[in-house]
Amino acid sequence: MILALLLFAQVTPSDAVAGYADCLSSRINADPAMIDPPAEVAARLAIYDAALKLCAPKRKSARPEDAAMFDKVDASTRKVLEDPVSAEQVDGDLADVPRP
Repeated sequence: MILALLLFAQVTPSDAVAGYADCLSSRINADPAMIDPPAEVAARLAIYDAALKLCAPKRKSARPEDAAMFDKVDASTRKVLEDPVSAEQVDGDLADVPRP
């Protein structure tokens, strides 16, 4: 019984990564500039960098073996902010939408 409780109390990599991804997404979406996202890539990446700093404690408190998944979340988020249309077309979300 105690072993079962200890196993359930552990944070799985998906929980840690999901919490970090949620933090990152929430911080980016909460930025007032994202109401009407800036056209300049540098401005969007500045918002991303600010979110990274705010969510860093969640990443630092996770297990080292989760680092690859955190890197994938970071890369994916950055890719979307660098070129939103292209990123969504690659992922299939806007595959049928013509590119502007």
